[in-house]
Amino acid sequence: MKRVSLFKLKLKKRNFHRYIISYLLVFLIPFSIISFIWYQTSTESLNKQIELSTRNYLLQVRSIFYTNFSQLDLLTREVGSNPKITPKMAAHPYYSTEMMKELQRYKITNNVIEEMYLYYDEEPNKLYSSAGSVDFNTFNSFRYQSFDFGSTELSENLKTKVPKFQMIPPLEDRKKIGLLTYTVPLTSADGTHYGAVLYTMKSNNIESILEKSIDQNSGRLFILDADRNVLASSKNTPIPEFFDTEKKIQKSITKNTLKTDYGSIKVDTLEDSDFGLTYVALTNVDEVFKELNRTNRFVLLTVFVVMILGAAIVLFIGRKQYTPIRKLEKLLKSTATDDEAIDNVDSFDHFEYHVSNFLKQNENLHQEIKRQTPYAKEQVLRRLMMGRFNNQEETETLLDSVNLLFFNKGYFVMLIDTKMVNTKTSIQNQEFLMNFLDDISGTGFQAYGSELLSDQAIALLVSMDGSMKQPTIVREIVRKIIVENTVAPIIGVGRVVTELKNINRSYIESLAAIQSVAFTEQKSKVYYYDKISETSDKELGISYPKDEKLKLTQSLLQGDFEIASETIDWLIGIPLNNPLNHEAMKLYGFDLLTTVVNVGMETVGADILLPAEHAANFRNLSELRDSLIQISRQICVAAKSDLKNQESQLQKEIFGYLEQHFASHDITLELLAEEFDVSISYLSRFIKKETGLTFSKYIQELRLEHIKKELIETDKPIKEIILSSGYYDVSNYTRKFKTIVGMTPGQFRSKNR
Repeated sequence: MKRVSLFKLKLKKRNFHRYIISYLLVFLIPFSIISFIWYQTSTESLNKQIELSTRNYLLQVRSIFYTNFSQLDLLTREVGSNPKITPKMAAHPYYSTEMMKELQRYKITNNVIEEMYLYYDEEPNKLYSSAGSVDFNTFNSFRYQSFDFGSTELSENLKTKVPKFQMIPPLEDRKKIGLLTYTVPLTSADGTHYGAVLYTMKSNNIESILEKSIDQNSGRLFILDADRNVLASSKNTPIPEFFDTEKKIQKSITKNTLKTDYGSIKVDTLEDSDFGLTYVALTNVDEVFKELNRTNRFVLLTVFVVMILGAAIVLFIGRKQYTPIRKLEKLLKSTATDDEAIDNVDSFDHFEYHVSNFLKQNENLHQEIKRQTPYAKEQVLRRLMMGRFNNQEETETLLDSVNLLFFNKGYFVMLIDTKMVNTKTSIQNQEFLMNFLDDISGTGFQAYGSELLSDQAIALLVSMDGSMKQPTIVREIVRKIIVENTVAPIIGVGRVVTELKNINRSYIESLAAIQSVAFTEQKSKVYYYDKISETSDKELGISYPKDEKLKLTQSLLQGDFEIASETIDWLIGIPLNNPLNHEAMKLYGFDLLTTVVNVGMETVGADILLPAEHAANFRNLSELRDSLIQISRQICVAAKSDLKNQESQLQKEIFGYLEQHFASHDITLELLAEEFDVSISYLSRFIKKETGLTFSKYIQELRLEHIKKELIETDKPIKEIILSSGYYDVSNYTRKFKTIVGMTPGQFRSKNR
């Protein structure tokens, strides 16, 4: 035993001396070499860094202005196609006000526009803006009296056939940067020029964008037009002499480096061929190298000091670095022999820290992936049923990534209404129903469920292997629901589709099936879409197809223009194939128009009334069809936008509500679900997904942070703070606070003040 202990002691000392010597060698040899090489390479490295950073600055600036100028081109096209913005509207005493409002709406969409002016060839001495009309003299004398706008030059610019940039210099100093303008011509459908849009830019906004993109102490950015005129600069100071004329600019941008009175200037350029612009960055290399020279002197001094104190530093570091090796020896000895453990210690440094840290990170990552997988699965199912996937390869990749496995002989959607479930079951039963339907399978089918916010229902996407018919599968699933949940909900079933990419059709049909029985008193029945037509009403000798009209309504609400247009074609075809008298045809058309407009009022609002008014003047059903297609396209665009923003808006509203009412004694999950008209189970899972906490844990966290803030920032009594935060029992919460924070509220207040 003594020999073994003596050997270990000697081995530990040998290891320690080895570390000391190795640190000396590691310090002295590389440091000497690196000190020499550093000076030689620092200049080259800095030059490359300047070049790369300047290039990035230019790319960033070009991207920003390309986006803004492209948006101005788009605005011009919208102005040209807007029926509210025409020469006739401008001359009309009432509609000119509407035109001004439209111009104001366009103006605020771009943050670099100061004002936009409309010019029409038929009124050659007048400009229109959101503030009203103005003639050229007033424009030059009052609107922009500080800038050198010439009436003749202004008139010529407004008659340009191509977009044109121009910098209008200030009257006080023509060498300074003035007002940037962008003129875009207006052309009719046949290409005839009939006017232009003049955009004036906010010079301070443009200057601030350029300022953020370069170091102002050592550089400056310029924007040039195709004729090498300066349009904008990152500084509102006079342009340098070597860059103040077209010839000097052209000469400067052809060189990489300029020798000037200001020092050595590095020139970098970047072209924008789409707008005919050139972005130029001028960097004063001498200013940049001042910092390097100071660094060189500091490094030389540091080298001298380090050489003197090197031995002491190495000894100190060696002792510190030997501490984790002892821990590593214990770790290795627990899984290997003594000799193996000591060999490993000699080979690795900080091994325990890195391995432990890696394992901890890996475990956290695994838990996060495991937590997020169900939510990713729900998103894939929703997008699939909304018809958002058209690429088969992309669809299969996403399905594999979230472990969704489908049969390939047919697909359909069952929609389970949770409004009735909410009134008859507890929170636990609702959660159980969703968990039960999350992944359900049986003979001949495999189904996955997703809870839908907008429809307050659970959508079950069912795939078939071909061995069983749809009604048999539906009865089996309903039987499982009743056995496991004891409640028979209302269920709508869409028709079977053969391709998974068309599953949104079955989804819309299931919505239509649910809608068809929304006001009936039968609550434990399955409704098939293809049986809705059996209950159609008959008026004026023609059958009104309830199933297709419901399908049209749901396709519009879901923003599916393809299905909506197909359904309109089908509905219009019915009276065309069954000739009607003029009155019956009109009634049928008005009924169909009313169906579409009702949905439009929900999604688009009052803006749908104008096209609906035009559509109401149809002379035949073919003419009505064209109008309905146009109205449906407008509705579907708005509906898609609403669906995308709904969950984001709901998130803001829910968490905003919780932040305002977390201290209420009455705050419950049921109250919150009723407030936002969503199911309790969906709300519970939604909060868990967004915060990683249950509803009650999140409320406790909000209250705890509020109590901490009040303790630090106010002098209120502790009892009052706790009571105002939603707790009744002060003493009980005081013990809970100490358990969580590690000290009482009073101690916390004293420590943090």
